[in-house]
Amino acid sequence: MPGKILMVEAAANPLGNTQERLAQRFDLHCAIGVEEALKAVRANGPFDVVLTDLRLGKKDGLALLAAIRIAHPQTVGLVMVQRQEVDLALNAVEDGKAYRVVVKPASVDGLTAHLNAGLEQFKLQTAEQSFLQDTLHGAIQALTDVLSLANPAAFGRALRIRGLVHRLSKAILIPQFWEVDMAAMLSHIGCVSLPKIVLDKIAAGKDLAPDERKLFDTHPTIGAGVLANIPRMALVAEIIKKQHARFDATPPFGARVLKVVLDYDMLLNRGLPAASIFTQMAGVKGVYDPEILAAFESTIPVDTGYVRKRVTMRDLKANMILEESIVSVDGMLLLAKDAELNENNIYRLIESTRSFEIVEPVTVLVPVNAL
Repeated sequence: MPGKILMVEAAANPLGNTQERLAQRFDLHCAIGVEEALKAVRANGPFDVVLTDLRLGKKDGLALLAAIRIAHPQTVGLVMVQRQEVDLALNAVEDGKAYRVVVKPASVDGLTAHLNAGLEQFKLQTAEQSFLQDTLHGAIQALTDVLSLANPAAFGRALRIRGLVHRLSKAILIPQFWEVDMAAMLSHIGCVSLPKIVLDKIAAGKDLAPDERKLFDTHPTIGAGVLANIPRMALVAEIIKKQHARFDATPPFGARVLKVVLDYDMLLNRGLPAASIFTQMAGVKGVYDPEILAAFESTIPVDTGYVRKRVTMRDLKANMILEESIVSVDGMLLLAKDAELNENNIYRLIESTRSFEIVEPVTVLVPVNAL
């Protein structure tokens, strides 16, 4: 089914059966008003095309498109207007806030033509980016492979941090999400030069000696330097470099995201309950972005306890955390200790059983609320 489209209207089903007929032609998602639309983008986005009413109650469809494009710049915006509002909408097109105007009332065939035009524009916008991202993904995969081999503890923590960033993205739109996602994945690439004992202490939530802390504090700068010569990775490098910067030092948004999730993860490893962690983090002024901290807190279940279990590869489930690395019988590391499992890495592990004999069962931590 071509295209992934979000239709946003001011009231429930004003177009009658038009939505149903469009849903037969497109992967169509529908929302009423700005808040429901943003929730749909967080839960199911990004969308190729967003078709929105200009007037969404007390709020503006153009402002909605602007908010969505901050997080997903390639999304194509179409705005639906009454005939008397065409001039205002055309100004929005000239300013780049929307791709084209849809005058109401519009037939199903007319809307289909507009949506197909939006999808073609999306393909044009993303063709070069897709090529670059595929190329970059190859370089990034090589870097993460190096990290997993050189420092499995750092690799495991990076996977866990990336999982927390994805959890946060369900509660708040993260600008330049691809870059933030890559920064989370590569947040510990500078740790390839660190002694294993330092990373083991971090993973266990133990305090570092002054000389160890000084050494550990160099890894963001080292990591940023590794990425400095890779095209289109400037923002990723900047986020990594400033991942420990205070909020009042005005680092990039992505660095503020990493600061919240990194410190949460560190305190969690010290055995603190989630409620105490957020109380502690909220109590230090100027360190964390309060909006990001509040959004992240909303994604953490009240009961964050875990139960230890021994499981085989076939018993692995999303949200489990590895308490030991998964390795082949000849010692090849397949997934490092402390990684949070998800559909992708579980699939890769299951596929690996076709080529390698894996040491199992393994010890995992299972969230109490998942039992």
